[in-house]
Amino acid sequence: MRGGRGRAGTFKHKWTSVLRYGEELRSVGFTSPKSLRKTKTINVGELNLLTQQTVEKEKTPATIDLTELGFEKLLGGGSVRKAFNIKVAKYSKSAARKIEAAGGSVTAGN
Repeated sequence: MRGGRGRAGTFKHKWTSVLRYGEELRSVGFTSPKSLRKTKTINVGELNLLTQQTVEKEKTPATIDLTELGFEKLLGGGSVRKAFNIKVAKYSKSAARKIEAAGGSVTAGN
């Protein structure tokens, strides 16, 4: 008697062989490429650090193209001190709300 086919009974009647011989219990199979891809993000609070080199007394909003800098998504963490015109592929609703409240704008585009 073999006790089933494949991994049948691994957590029941074949558990002693798992403990004795150390069979691995991880799942094996296909992993979606979407789950392996990491999105490079930046928070709204970090935009002040990006534009520190420009003149602080400038009255027009600073223009930043985050796609050229390598960022894919703008998130709403932090606070905005001055107005920015930002171009980015994706952005969150809270990020757009904070930038528009400071007098700037966010446009989506690649």
